Amino acid sequence: MDLAKVLVIDDEEIARISCQRVLKREGIQVAMASTGREGLDMLMREPPDLVLVDLKMPEMDGVEVARRVRSFDPNIVTIIITGYATIESAVAVMKEGAYDYLPKPFTPDELIIVVRRGLEKRRLDRESRALREEKAAMERNFITMVTHQLRSPMGAIFQYLEVLLSDIGGELTQMQREMLERAKERLEGLLQLINDWLDMSRIQAGEILNRLQAVPVGSCIDAALTGLDFTAQQKGIELTTEISPALPPVQVDPDSFREVLSNLISNAIKYNRPDGYVRIRASEREGWVVVDVEDSGLGIEEKEIPFLFEQFFRGKDKEVRRQEGTGLGLAIVQRIVQAHGGKIEVKSDYGKGSTFSVFVNKADA
Repeated sequence: MDLAKVLVIDDEEIARISCQRVLKREGIQVAMASTGREGLDMLMREPPDLVLVDLKMPEMDGVEVARRVRSFDPNIVTIIITGYATIESAVAVMKEGAYDYLPKPFTPDELIIVVRRGLEKRRLDRESRALREEKAAMERNFITMVTHQLRSPMGAIFQYLEVLLSDIGGELTQMQREMLERAKERLEGLLQLINDWLDMSRIQAGEILNRLQAVPVGSCIDAALTGLDFTAQQKGIELTTEISPALPPVQVDPDSFREVLSNLISNAIKYNRPDGYVRIRASEREGWVVVDVEDSGLGIEEKEIPFLFEQFFRGKDKEVRRQEGTGLGLAIVQRIVQAHGGKIEVKSDYGKGSTFSVFVNKADA
């Protein structure tokens, strides 16, 4: 078992040595520094579990040290030693990330109690973080396993339905055809839900960041429009694109960014009005490359906008409910955009239309 590591930062030598002697008897590994800067240098080279730092020191006081420790690693426990223990000073150091404070003069027992308490917090934080990571990994693995186990047999059923509907197995009555068509539609919805679940489980910022490359935004939009232009024509929706001249390339993963744009454009068509429009614009704004997808559709009630990107959320409008959907599309869009280091904004006028704006980094950023 590794020894707990404590770093003592104090400009008084006798205070440093006293702390070292007491804590060593408790089986704790102790390092010492006489200034805040020296202590921070040591901390960055070999991070401790806990830092004991004097409040009043020349050049850099304990509050500043606590602030920098929290900036370097918020999981390191910081305890302030102070001979000026007041409520105000305690509140000040707590605001800067200190876990506790120890008033001077203190006894060995008081030192041991406060350090043990801090190390116990450190242990519990580590265990909690490990459990959260394990839980997240189990959830990802479970979703992937279940969806794969479901998708294969459902895909086979879908193929059988298509064979039956093509009359290869014999001519169907009108009632049989209608029943099989309804079954096929339901199965398509379930397959889409499974695919969305898989997408949610696969989206991890690290994986997307490893696939980033400089891509012209126009090619991303063209890829996203593949097949959707025909859907728009069927509904009488006018699709237009406008890309600002000399627009820099974007730093994206082409496949997942195409999925973002395709999802937004598909929604703009699906929840639009007959003979409406969808306008796709790409421009440079406030240091970002921004793709706007504007539609003349149903719009979104203001009270629903904060919930749009939550999993399984669907608007209450009857027209929206009438359309098939899993309620995962926009949640996937937001996760992909955030994994790119970007953001997405929504503006909507209920009954008149909506604009979804995707902000992504320029390739030269």
